[in-house]
Amino acid sequence: MVLRLLALSMLLGTAGASVFPVLSTHLAINLGIEPLWIGVFFVANTLAGIGVSQWLAKRSDAGMSRMKILYVSVIVSMFGSVGLGVVEWYPLLLVVGMVWFGLSSTAQPQLFALAREQVNDQQAALFQSVLRATISMSWIAGPPLAYFLFDWLGFRSLMMITAAIFLLTLLMLPGMKDTRLSGSTSKVSVTDPRVLGLMLVTIAIFAANSMYIVYMPLYVRDVLELMTIAPGLLMGMAAGLEIPIMIYGGAQAWRWHLFAPLKVAAVSGMVFYTGVWWFDSFNMLLAMQVFNAGLVGLAAGIGISIFQTLMKDRLGMASTLYTTSIKIGSLAGAGLGGVIAQWGGYDGVFIGCGLLATIATGLVFWISSKPGLSEESPAS
Repeated sequence: MVLRLLALSMLLGTAGASVFPVLSTHLAINLGIEPLWIGVFFVANTLAGIGVSQWLAKRSDAGMSRMKILYVSVIVSMFGSVGLGVVEWYPLLLVVGMVWFGLSSTAQPQLFALAREQVNDQQAALFQSVLRATISMSWIAGPPLAYFLFDWLGFRSLMMITAAIFLLTLLMLPGMKDTRLSGSTSKVSVTDPRVLGLMLVTIAIFAANSMYIVYMPLYVRDVLELMTIAPGLLMGMAAGLEIPIMIYGGAQAWRWHLFAPLKVAAVSGMVFYTGVWWFDSFNMLLAMQVFNAGLVGLAAGIGISIFQTLMKDRLGMASTLYTTSIKIGSLAGAGLGGVIAQWGGYDGVFIGCGLLATIATGLVFWISSKPGLSEESPAS
């Protein structure tokens, strides 16, 4: 069961990594859609993903079978992938995209919730971190491979391959069952200050991360005038360090108080973005990726376990709030970064990233002072 969950996580991550990186290129080059309408397309799809996943999360925690949700999500995503590859009329493509994003966005948090129900508290944080690491691994090789297939075979063929990945995912689902663990309940709701604070911390961290990913390559090329391959090397170094940090953090989570990993992550973010703004040496920027990996590795790897520990009786909602917070942060960061870069230059972008990391640090120390679960560990 554990190996099957890992394989499913890898397949879902690979399917996402085969669509998101090239979709905007397809819309612009193959369909000739203007940038404004490309933006509308992605905003509408993101909102659809958030809305559908939140609604189904509430339903699943109320008793709806997670396996049924997974079946529907994977089947609709499979046919939706075909639709994305075939449809060229923008209004219909927008509808297909919203359906695809809505259901594909539901699959991963429901898989995280299902996985949490398969293991005991002692193993929870490590297993969730390993699951999250498989998604990170799929995003290391996925985008370059997607662009290669896009150039070689075209977008339609790429979407047929994506549909085949969802079909393989579907074939692996039979035999899996809902296993609701009893005796683990809480009174924490979505409106609890700790949950709201945790969402804001996650949004701030991933807004800063989104701004960095979008504008670091331009900063390195236009301001620092470093070699063309430099952004790829910096991102590759960070990705290579994130995965072992995720797994190690999950393995050691039982030693930590609940919010301790996020404290380390947020402080690492402050150090990292200050360093990116301050240093103009490639070697120093490369060395600073240790702090970048600490930020993303701990926030992404153990963050979901903290949500689940706070909301033990609502695992579907907890997992969905985690993924939704990341999406909102990424969307906000992309928009905010554009405004800052336009008026304050690329240096201003990294100052903004540092301010977001500082806000996240203050918030996580504030919510850790609230009475309740702060003395538990993410492995609880």
